[in-house]
Amino acid sequence: MALSGWTQAVLALGAIFFLGWVGFTSVNVVFQDQIIAAKDRKFIRMQSAYEQRIAEMQAAYDEVSTEMVLAQSRFLDQTTELEAKHGLLADLLNHSREVRSQLDDMRKKIAGLPGTRRNKADGETRIMLRPAPVEGAFRESRVDVSPPDLHGHLSNRGGAFTAIAQAADGMRHEEKVAFMDHRLENLDLVQQQLVNRIEEETDLEIKEIESIIRMTGFDPDQMTKDLSAAAVAEGGPFINFAESMAPDGDSSEGFDRQIFRVATNLDRISVLNHALRQLPLAKPVYGIETTSNFGARVDPFNRKLAFHSGIDFAGPYGTKIHAPMAGKVVYAGWRGAYGRFVELDHGNGIKTRYAHLASINVKVGDVVEFRETLGKIGSSGRSTGPHLHYEVWVDGKVTNPAKFLKAGQYVLEEG
Repeated sequence: MALSGWTQAVLALGAIFFLGWVGFTSVNVVFQDQIIAAKDRKFIRMQSAYEQRIAEMQAAYDEVSTEMVLAQSRFLDQTTELEAKHGLLADLLNHSREVRSQLDDMRKKIAGLPGTRRNKADGETRIMLRPAPVEGAFRESRVDVSPPDLHGHLSNRGGAFTAIAQAADGMRHEEKVAFMDHRLENLDLVQQQLVNRIEEETDLEIKEIESIIRMTGFDPDQMTKDLSAAAVAEGGPFINFAESMAPDGDSSEGFDRQIFRVATNLDRISVLNHALRQLPLAKPVYGIETTSNFGARVDPFNRKLAFHSGIDFAGPYGTKIHAPMAGKVVYAGWRGAYGRFVELDHGNGIKTRYAHLASINVKVGDVVEFRETLGKIGSSGRSTGPHLHYEVWVDGKVTNPAKFLKAGQYVLEEG
């Protein structure tokens, strides 16, 4: 069948349109799959990036949390150690005051006697040991080992750790850690300065007391070695020092050694103080100066050169004579040229004698206390007038009493 030209043209156009539509549809399907696949790949990449970001944020959070835990743990460890050091320093200061009160008690007793110079009101005086010239030139003055302001400053450390934590509230993590570390370092520095000061002062005080003892002719090392064990008795269970610093025993080794040195110094001072109390450092009479010294002099009766075995205190008849330290009466009565005479045995080979008394207030066998009245100034025996002849004997040999009185002035001198 023959088709007209118009019909053929229409059919040709239809065929072309159909083929074009099939081609377009086929291409569109293919590209649509590619677009969907591309979108899927993009979504997967976005999801992967998001998950990676979440993981990174979690890791950062975990790191910060770990740092905070470590910082908190370090802070707790440091505060535990600082508090332990604080407790040790407070104990050392208390021990220091106890040791120093030993000499304070002796000085206050003597300061309460008639004729003793008092420049300060009660409660404001304290011992100021001055360097003895036989040991060379130490410092002219010194700071008290445990003044009230020092102890108060240390006592305020107790609430410092809480104050640091409160002050750090509201800061960023890095700022908080840096702030707390800085404040703890400052506290540690303050504690170190305190223990340095205590060690320096106790070192100096040991030298001063040893120097005073040497002024009397005694060797401080030998004297402290010979002291009765009962007089300086100690005891108690052994507790490892490092373990006492913190529950886990973790503490600064250098600080431990320094604390041990200071504690040893305080124990040494305590023993030296006890040694001082074994010496007749106080005058037997008060308000009266020496009128005749120990050693060579012209005899007041025959005007010949003679040896004077003591020192004389010329004073009003009836002036009371006091024991310069505790002792036992081994002689009380008339003794030739000495007249009415008293002799005390103080132990450690030390004896003191009192001659030319008007009256005697003790008897043989009496145990007299420091400052107890032995008798009164008189002029019995070989004497030209009322006075006290005072002697000091050490290990059976007469020695110059002025050495002991001079040493006593260093101990009893007010700062």
